[in-house]
Amino acid sequence: MQNVICALRGAVLFVGQLPYLAFHSTVTSATVVGLNTEIKKRVKGNGQWMSSRCFVFDGTLSHETVLNGPVGILFADPGSEIGEILTKEAGPRGLSSNPTWAPKLIATCFEIQTANPEQYPNILSDSFPFNQLTPAKKIQDDDRLVNVIRKLIESPEETVNVDELASEIGMSESWLLHEFKNVVGLPIRAFRKWFRIKTAVIAIKHGATLTDAALSAGFYDQAHFTNVFRDIFGISPSVVFKKGESIRWYIQNEEIDKILKVF
Repeated sequence: MQNVICALRGAVLFVGQLPYLAFHSTVTSATVVGLNTEIKKRVKGNGQWMSSRCFVFDGTLSHETVLNGPVGILFADPGSEIGEILTKEAGPRGLSSNPTWAPKLIATCFEIQTANPEQYPNILSDSFPFNQLTPAKKIQDDDRLVNVIRKLIESPEETVNVDELASEIGMSESWLLHEFKNVVGLPIRAFRKWFRIKTAVIAIKHGATLTDAALSAGFYDQAHFTNVFRDIFGISPSVVFKKGESIRWYIQNEEIDKILKVF
């Protein structure tokens, strides 16, 4: 089975093969589905294994996973609308299994596997949880936000100082924090993190080494990129981007990209 990676709306969907995942926390809320078989999972501090076709879990949960066969994993940033949906589904224990929408997500993963990349936008927009999202507002309606986003992506290596950004556009810090998330769908720091990961992933897609991809995205070095990637996804980028392994991609052509002509 060929691996597929789709990035959109503050989330990343991975479909394919992954190895056993030792105890880790993902930082992000996520859901994992076994496409052909059940998945085994246990929480740190509890020796009992659980088996299910689908698990939804909060990012703070430390857990171990045995994957038998191909899987679909949806990672969502905690500040995103999808993150809120999955966190609510995970419940007070931070872990739940077999939600009612699991068969829909499994069907989407199979459809993604057999479709051409140009079909991915329609497939994903009609599937859970993307079909639950409120329509994105148009970023171009506010030049102040465009200027903030431009600064964030043109200098990915710089530390984000929200107060200074707000001052530069003549707005309060609280207004910028609220309006940025309201329009972009992610908090400023989460957007910067995702954008840097996205930049590195696109570089890898075009043949860059992990080191060159990390530097092009504003990480200090490959180790820094690896640590951030592992914090988000619970696995090393070297596991996902194995040499010689073919990956199909879909990076959403967001309004941000259209406006700023980043890529």
